[in-house]
Amino acid sequence: MRLSLIGMSGVGKSHWARRMESLGYRRIICDDWIAEQLGPLINPDEKSTLELASWMGRPYQSGYAEAQSKYLAFETEVITNICAELEEKTKTDARVIVDTTGSLIYLKPQLIRKLQDLTHTVYLKLADSNPQTHYQTFLKDPKPVIWGDHYIPMPGEDREASLARCYCELLTFRDKEYRRISDCTLDYSFHHNPQTSPKQMLEAVRKEIKNSS
Repeated sequence: MRLSLIGMSGVGKSHWARRMESLGYRRIICDDWIAEQLGPLINPDEKSTLELASWMGRPYQSGYAEAQSKYLAFETEVITNICAELEEKTKTDARVIVDTTGSLIYLKPQLIRKLQDLTHTVYLKLADSNPQTHYQTFLKDPKPVIWGDHYIPMPGEDREASLARCYCELLTFRDKEYRRISDCTLDYSFHHNPQTSPKQMLEAVRKEIKNSS
């Protein structure tokens, strides 16, 4: 069973992609592929997600729109190449897990559908806590974030207030989109539980997909 893990950056996709290697899964890390495409624009000696976040910047900074467009172009190329590779190895590469970025939902619908045809999409939910808690986590551990059209400051609102409000709205929007393209949704309490094993994770995915078919 091929899997694509989807959800917000920092939710645990990379963690589970690594853990699934114990079941013979080969992991494909989209962030690393995108960082490789960006090449000299980021520092290869640093953690890729932190470097990507620093390079992309905040939505109110000059150059952000260009960086966002460039990032999505690279992500489109990466997902296209992954799909081509999976199509070519349909029979010989059954255990693959794709660690996608949080911005997968912004790619063209036909490309997302292609990935869905080749893998089962598994949505790892964030904890059902106050959105402001997630915002504070975002500030402490920056991730590259595609805001799309969800950063719209209100008149008289300072930057930090705008960023906090819009980030919470972004989380709501993305939750709906991740659910829309997912074959399976796993609650935070399950996938974040240290007692949940890779075998239990795989069984939960199989069970939900079977029940929904």
